[in-house]
Amino acid sequence: MAKEFDPGNLVIVGAGFSFSAGLPLAGGFTKELLSLGRVVADGPSARQIAFIKSFADQVFGEGASRTPDEWPDLEDIFTLVDLSANTGHHLGPHYSAADLRVVRRAIIVRMIRMLSQAYRRRQRSPDAGWRALETFFGGFRADISAVLSMNWDTVFERGMARAQTLRRVDYGCHARAVMFDGNSLIDRPLTGDSLHILKPHGSVNWLYCDACRETFWVPPSDTDQVAQTLFRRQDWAVLPKSKSKLPAIRTAACPHCYTQSLGTRFATFSYRKALDFPMHSASWRTAEQYLKGAADWVFIGYSMPAADFEFKHLLKRVQLTEGDRPNITVITGGRDADVTIDRYKKFFGDVKGKRFFFRNGLDANALRHLKDIKVLRA
Repeated sequence: MAKEFDPGNLVIVGAGFSFSAGLPLAGGFTKELLSLGRVVADGPSARQIAFIKSFADQVFGEGASRTPDEWPDLEDIFTLVDLSANTGHHLGPHYSAADLRVVRRAIIVRMIRMLSQAYRRRQRSPDAGWRALETFFGGFRADISAVLSMNWDTVFERGMARAQTLRRVDYGCHARAVMFDGNSLIDRPLTGDSLHILKPHGSVNWLYCDACRETFWVPPSDTDQVAQTLFRRQDWAVLPKSKSKLPAIRTAACPHCYTQSLGTRFATFSYRKALDFPMHSASWRTAEQYLKGAADWVFIGYSMPAADFEFKHLLKRVQLTEGDRPNITVITGGRDADVTIDRYKKFFGDVKGKRFFFRNGLDANALRHLKDIKVLRA
């Protein structure tokens, strides 16, 4: 039996971390989600955007067209969709539970594509934030540090693969490494050291089998192929008609039970997150193990939003029950940096010599501190 990983440091990353890689913050998701500026007219993304906009106009605008700024928060949208769809009820007269599940899949697939496209754009035109991340990835000590990502994206995995050729990933939830081979999924043998990263809200490179309940992960750069698997032919039939041909659709069977039942499970932007699936439950158990063992908790770009109350409860519970309380580092930035730091002080307490706050992201001072606590190589 493999020895369990026992990290000395746990790095918790949020949307602000991925923002440095060109991905939008939560507040900018809706605008990016609906942006037609970079998609092909009458193409698959444009059809999904039109379908999502039609839903929002009907449900939230009484039929009138609404701009992204006039949309409610994504937490409100997903919560209303999930409360109806997961209980088999309509949301108003026009959207049955089955329709709402298509709406949810359309939003998720559009998000997967949008995140991938935003990442590639920034990679082609790197800025200071991207270069700071590259420095971080180049020095990150995966041998003694673990990561807990509150994001769906694969910024951390792709950065480590690029900077340290570290492609073996342990997600802490028994996920199995596979890759696409045409329209099939086959096992992907991996060697070398592992990056230990937890994704308690799910990941855009995961697939989940509804039949055998196994979880699979594909190379972090192959998320477009995951999107092609999630949106099926019958889903496209519900969308507005188009003269263009259907986009690529993958119908890979589960590599374990060979059933045509692959999908995904995200804990979406919602006040009622679905966290009771096997990979989420396993991720939370591993997260608690890592939190208890780590001497340093390092938060980068994570603002502790109200919707993450389950995670905040876990943090507080572990903090209070461990005899040797963790050191806490907060690295944040932007115009709300002081507000975020004040929130951490109120939540964890401001203990001299055990709390470290940095307001300007991964600047020289923050990187120096990360070297001092051995998150980065000296």
